[in-house]
Amino acid sequence: MKLSSSMARLGTETAFQVLAQAQALEAKGVEVVHLEIGEPDFDTPKNVCNAANEGLGKGLTHYCNAQGLVEL
Repeated sequence: MKLSSSMARLGTETAFQVLAQAQALEAKGVEVVHLEIGEPDFDTPKNVCNAANEGLGKGLTHYCNAQGLVEL
């Protein structure tokens, strides 16, 4: 199968590179809040769960407009 030449421009996952940079900073004593990879160490807040369930019940299960939601 012949692939498009644009395939050569695709990048790779960078989260592990960011993690390595964060770990290097931590090794130097810098306090880092990790948001780049992994599982949070806290539960999802109840109000977020309730809002998600409400949206699911209303059928809001598709992507929104690329510009975002007018309400927000």
